[in-house]
Amino acid sequence: MTHALLTRRAPGAASTFDPDAMTVEVILSSGAPVERMDPRGPFVEILDLGGARWPERIPLLDSHSRGSVDDVLGYVTGIRREGDRIVGMAHLSRNSPKAQRIAADLGDGMSFGISVGYHVGRWTERTTGDRRERVAANWTLVEASFVSIAADQTARTRSQTMEEDVIEQTAPETRAAVNAEIRSIAEVAGLSRAWADAQIDAGATAEAARDAAFEAMRTRSRPVAEIRTTDHNRQSLDNPEAFIRAAGEAVFARVAPNHQVSEPARQFVGMNFRDLAIETLKRSGMSTTGLSAATVITRALHSTSDFALILGDTVGRGVRAAYAAAPSGLKTVARMMTLLDFRERKQLQMSQFSTLEKVNEHGEFKRGTIEESGEAIRLGTFGRVFGVTRQAIVNDDLGAFADVPRKLGIAAAQFEANQLAALLVSGSGLGPVMSDSKRLFHADHGNLAASGGAIGETPVSAARLAMRSQKDASGQLISVTPKYLVVGAELETTAEKFLASIAPATTDDVNPFSGKLTLVVEPRVSGNDWYIVADPAEIDGLVYANLEGESGPQIETRSGFDIDGVETRIRLDFGCAFLDWRGWYRNPGA
Repeated sequence: MTHALLTRRAPGAASTFDPDAMTVEVILSSGAPVERMDPRGPFVEILDLGGARWPERIPLLDSHSRGSVDDVLGYVTGIRREGDRIVGMAHLSRNSPKAQRIAADLGDGMSFGISVGYHVGRWTERTTGDRRERVAANWTLVEASFVSIAADQTARTRSQTMEEDVIEQTAPETRAAVNAEIRSIAEVAGLSRAWADAQIDAGATAEAARDAAFEAMRTRSRPVAEIRTTDHNRQSLDNPEAFIRAAGEAVFARVAPNHQVSEPARQFVGMNFRDLAIETLKRSGMSTTGLSAATVITRALHSTSDFALILGDTVGRGVRAAYAAAPSGLKTVARMMTLLDFRERKQLQMSQFSTLEKVNEHGEFKRGTIEESGEAIRLGTFGRVFGVTRQAIVNDDLGAFADVPRKLGIAAAQFEANQLAALLVSGSGLGPVMSDSKRLFHADHGNLAASGGAIGETPVSAARLAMRSQKDASGQLISVTPKYLVVGAELETTAEKFLASIAPATTDDVNPFSGKLTLVVEPRVSGNDWYIVADPAEIDGLVYANLEGESGPQIETRSGFDIDGVETRIRLDFGCAFLDWRGWYRNPGA
C-alpha cells in the first residue's frame, strides 16, 4: 500500500543562521491543528508529537520539489523534540545556487517558512463539538523544505487531500476558507491560536491577516534564537520548566499532605487535574470555554507536552521520596561513586608508594607509580514502563499518583539492595571472584576465619587482628581499622547483646568492643554468617555506582502511545562491585 506524503509548514529561525557553517536552526513542527479536506468533508489534522519518528538525516528541498537534484538544498540533522516543538539543524549545500541565494537572504535577516513532508502510519479520529479531528498517532518525517508565505491557496501544501494520491485543491473564497487561511498564516508565522481567533472574530481578510502577521513577526520582542541563548529566570513561571516544577509539586502536595510547599507552587495548590489541564491549554493559546472535563484533559494530553510533564514531575517526587525512605543496610558499609559512561572502569592503585621517603640533599624526590588494578565496575540499565489511564486522570484519581510511585521507589531501593546482597553472598557465601582468580573471602586474602564461631570476644578479636595485619601490594602494613559488624536478621539480637554497654562486676567482664563497632543489619544475609568491615572512606571494599548526574531512579513521561493516558518510564543506571578484599572479613558463624 502506498502512503500519501503529507506536508505542513512551520516558521524558520533566520536569526540562528551561521554563514561560516551554512547552518540555521529550524522548527520542523509544533503539532498545531491544521485545516484539511477529504471526501467526507473538512476536518482538523493534529500531529501527536509523542508519536513522531525520524531518521538521523532528512533531505532539505525547495518547496517539496523532487523532480531534480537541483531542488535539493541540503539536509537536516540533529532532529529532536524540545517541549512542544520538533526542531533540527538545516545544513545548506555550498554547491547549490538556490541554497547560496537562500543563505544570502538569511544573512540579510530574512525569515523563511519551513514545511515538512511526512508519512502517517496510524490515525485516530474523534469529534469535538461539530468539528471532526484526525490525530496522526504514528508518523515519520520524510523531508523538509524551504517555502514562502503564499497568498495563493493552490500553492499551499496544507490543502492536500488525505487520499492515497496527493492532490492540491483550490478552496472557494468562503468565510470558512478565509478562516482556514488565517490559521495557516498564524502557524507559519509562529503566532498563537488566540491571535488567529482574534483576527477571525474581527472579520479580517486573509490579506489583512497576512499583513498583521508580518507586523507581529517584525515587532516580536523575543525571537527564537534569543529565547534559546539567553538565560531565563528559572524561578519565573513564564519559564515552562519552572511552571512544570511548581505545578507538579502542587499535585504532589495533594498526594503527600505533610509536604512543605514552595512559594512558586502555592498558587497551584488545590487545583485538580482538570484545572491544571485548563492552565496548560491557556498557556498554549487554546480556548477551553464550554469544554467538559474529559475533553479538556484529552486536549491537554494530546495538544501540549506540559500536562504530561507535570504528571511526570509528580510521579518523580513520589518515587524519590519512597526510594530515600527504604535504604539498604549494605549501603552503610559501601562507598558511592559516579561513572561518566557505561564502559568498564578499573580501580587505580599505587605501587611501591605506601609511605613517604626522605628527600636527599640534592632535593630529588623518588617516584611512585599509579596502575590499574584488576578489579572493575560497570553500569547496567534497568527499568519498567507503566501507564496512568485517561479515565483515572478525568476522575481525578490520586491513587495512581500515590500508590504507584511509592511502590516504584521502594522497588528501586530494594533492587539496589538485592544487587549488593547477591554480590556479597555469591559463590556459596565466599563472594565474587577477584582479579587473582580467588574468591573475595579466601584464606590467602587473610579475611576468612579458619573455622566458624559465634559472635563473641575471641572470634571478633581474631577478625580485628586479621584486618590490622593486612598488607598492600608492596608488602607494607596498612593497618585497616574495623568499624562495622554486619549481620543478618537472625543474628541481630545476638549482635546487639554483644555490643551493648554493660556495667561489669569485674574487670574481666568488660566488653572491649562496646562502643567501637557499629551494628549494621542486612536481612538479605541469612544464616550465621557475620562480617567485620572497615570504613569505606579508609579503604575500598564494596562500592556502588550511578551514572553521573542521574543518581537514583530517573523518571520520563510522555502522552500515551500504546495506552490512552500517560506513560511513565522509570530508569535506573546502577552497578556494584568489590574493588578490594582487605576491608572485609567473614566468619561463617556457628
